[in-house]
Amino acid sequence: MAKEPFAAKLTSLWIGGFLFWILKGFSGKLTDQIVPEYQNRNVWVGYLISIIAVCIAVYFIFFKG
Repeated sequence: MAKEPFAAKLTSLWIGGFLFWILKGFSGKLTDQIVPEYQNRNVWVGYLISIIAVCIAVYFIFFKG
């Protein structure tokens, strides 16, 4: 994650938008998912995916090694 709050939110926004684009079967454009009405949903999903990825990395680094 980025150190600046704006960049962290933007990263989460794109991660969440990309996930929903994948779930829709790549129909339409990715930018269709990055609209203001989906912004809150995408940010929260992006944060959740980032937290899960960090937990998996910590598990493999400290407990599986």
